Amino acid sequence: MPRQRDDTVYEETQATIKAIARQQMAEDGTAAISLRGIGRSMDMTAPALYRYYPTRDDLITALIVDGFNGLADALEAADAALDTQPLPERLFGVLVAYRQWAIVHRVDFQLIYGNPIPGFAAPREVTVPAVIRTFVPVVRLMEMALQSGALVPKPPYDAIPAAIEQHEQALIAEGGYPISALAYHLTMIGWTQVHGIIVLEMYEHLGPNVGDVDQFYEAAIRALLTSMGTRW
Repeated sequence: MPRQRDDTVYEETQATIKAIARQQMAEDGTAAISLRGIGRSMDMTAPALYRYYPTRDDLITALIVDGFNGLADALEAADAALDTQPLPERLFGVLVAYRQWAIVHRVDFQLIYGNPIPGFAAPREVTVPAVIRTFVPVVRLMEMALQSGALVPKPPYDAIPAAIEQHEQALIAEGGYPISALAYHLTMIGWTQVHGIIVLEMYEHLGPNVGDVDQFYEAAIRALLTSMGTRW
């Protein structure tokens, strides 16, 4: 029983540390994370804080993993909720969920996709599995749509430039992913469009120009999928 209580206290303290770090980022940017500042806020000594996160980089890494896993959870939940819908609607719904998560979790989104933090390099062996989780729902649906005929790519989406295809094929082979290069490539194209809109919205450049960002985003995503060759 004491051991279980100790584990609970440890996890709660970790969660508090992360919450304060997110507050620091929300107030002063992603580079503002400070273990000393967190320690002062929690009235903890440095040695006590280091028991949870030995270095600032360890804390940043944990926050990044949380961010990617949180996004992946949201996308997987959206796909599961639309499981009985046609593939194009499932794909559309997952992309809508992508933006919804980003807007609700602005600090996390800015941490994982915003400006690099000076002096920090994410350990790939820790972060990459979480990153991959965020791509799986979209790439899987894209592949399913291609295989079923729900998506028949139109020019210029039906071909991949040779140098890009070679690179993407290498990544697919390295990871052993059960997808085609075209599914991966179309996902990358969609990703750039999604992020472009979200970042413009997040930094308040889009709303003043289009008014209803919800409708603008959804119309833009439907237009993109239609131009790719989606059969609604």
